[in-house]
Amino acid sequence: MNKAEFCAHVDYSILWQNRTKDSIEKRSQEVLDYGLACLCCYPTDVAAAKKVIGDKASISGVVGFPFGFETIKTKVHEALAAIDEGADEIDMVMNIARFKDGDYDYVLDELKQVIQAAKNRKRDCKVKVIIETPHLKSREELAKACELVIDSGADYVKNATGFAAGYDGSGQADYQDSLAETYENTGIDNVRAMSEIVNGRIKIKASGAPENLEECLYYIEELGVSRIGNDNIIDWLFDAGDNFWKNK
Repeated sequence: MNKAEFCAHVDYSILWQNRTKDSIEKRSQEVLDYGLACLCCYPTDVAAAKKVIGDKASISGVVGFPFGFETIKTKVHEALAAIDEGADEIDMVMNIARFKDGDYDYVLDELKQVIQAAKNRKRDCKVKVIIETPHLKSREELAKACELVIDSGADYVKNATGFAAGYDGSGQADYQDSLAETYENTGIDNVRAMSEIVNGRIKIKASGAPENLEECLYYIEELGVSRIGNDNIIDWLFDAGDNFWKNK
């Protein structure tokens, strides 16, 4: 795999709260400079990104990001608003609270409504569903979440937002949930398990915390990952230089 082929698997993002117009434009330009697959941003920022990126790369509007607790109608509206502003893709957070309650009918209905609305508005829109694996504490839970996403008609199952926040069930306001830290349960073992579960039935986006370019390549070449979301990759590419790719 050469550098250009690798970059075509990378989703970049600008999802912090205090982003500026200049930072959106900068990240959009980096998508073009490095030949990345996509820029993920909030629906309100899609138009600004579109001015820079145009049709040279994809733009994904995030929906229900980062916690996924919005109503179905709100998520549908958010997806359509992003598409109307120029988004080609949607990265949607499923309702993890309803999933943890075992309300799988609600979760599936939500996913189907958003996906159908998005594809009715833009037929070739790619939809990625984020299942927030830091909250999935067994392989059975992971498998169930993946199956719901497959059944929904989504194009990708994605493991995490990077914003996972937990609750220990104690009712105390000062809890510390060590079981739901930001990037826990998103690494190689998690991605390998997802790959085994879906077995080629849906594409995978890995958005956890790979440690370096070698790990990213392993995801793609060995685990069948189609997209990687990680904002350190451009720094890694710069530091690695062109020599890194000579024997890849």
